[in-house]
Amino acid sequence: MKADGHASLGTAMLPADLLIGSRERNAAGLTRVDERSQPGVALALGGGAARGMAHIGVLKAFEARGRPPRIVAGTSYGAIIAALYGLAGNALELEQIVRAQDVGEMWRQGLDFGFHRGALINGQRLSSWLDRKFFLGATFADLQVPIAIACTDLASGELVVVRSGSLAEAVRASCALPGLFAPVKWEGRSLIDGGFLEPIPFRALGDVGADWQVGIHAGIDVRRSNVVRAIRHFNASRPGRSFLAAAHNIDVNGPFGQMLRGMAISLRSYSLGVHVPASATLLRVDPQVSWWDFHQSPRAIAAGERAALALLDAEDAPGLEEPTSDAMTRGSDASDEERRRGASR
Repeated sequence: MKADGHASLGTAMLPADLLIGSRERNAAGLTRVDERSQPGVALALGGGAARGMAHIGVLKAFEARGRPPRIVAGTSYGAIIAALYGLAGNALELEQIVRAQDVGEMWRQGLDFGFHRGALINGQRLSSWLDRKFFLGATFADLQVPIAIACTDLASGELVVVRSGSLAEAVRASCALPGLFAPVKWEGRSLIDGGFLEPIPFRALGDVGADWQVGIHAGIDVRRSNVVRAIRHFNASRPGRSFLAAAHNIDVNGPFGQMLRGMAISLRSYSLGVHVPASATLLRVDPQVSWWDFHQSPRAIAAGERAALALLDAEDAPGLEEPTSDAMTRGSDASDEERRRGASR
């Protein structure tokens, strides 16, 4: 038993074993999707790399309170969590899957150079590893819980929501950071990270009839970032405006054009805020880990669980004090405030 109170899984149970077991239990009726609350809760999971493991704690909290989500949307690392949750069907097994992972093995998937595609990493090796290790060739049709994956169309800059096809390819597309990972071809489009258009993928949830939409922001709080302030200053400057305009008109069929267009979309995203729809809630979680600290999953998961339980306590008992306004934003007054304060990834 580890000091944090969790048993070490080691290699005794691989992620594939857990997912197969989960499918069998769902087939046996032990975990039933139709038992999920109707219309219920819809969760939108943002990015944040290792910080996004806080999403697992949020899912655990909602399940523990008898409010499992009826649909989950994800972007960037939130897309990975959404896809694994959709397959596993419950948060406890999702936690086992993530904590059983060899972090070094994950980082080695980056040894897949993609300069010929305008990026440091091609990403095909990562996609194959995800499929072999976690998704087992699964498609959206195999999900226990419906999900939606948010991506950005590199050519048009428009939001693309993937709801069919290969889970591994959808996740790879939503994690494709320009310059780092090559864009992913999907139905004639070139897709990149969806967080550039909507850091918290509320729009990807669509009109599902949920009575409560909750977005989870576990990424770095850019409102306090000097780097982001510098990027916004550049975007507003004459050279910045010229670069963004030129990149918008460049041909994206070649690697150089793809890299420049992706860079422009990325830069422009830091001048956007987080839009929270009316009646929705944005919950910010500070996992107190860096974006690369995947070995700190217990801390990030615990932070997400604490934050979500506090939110649910406030929701279930109106007399209780809600989480601080800096941690939670209601959609009824969020849009203008978030744009003014410039909250982003």
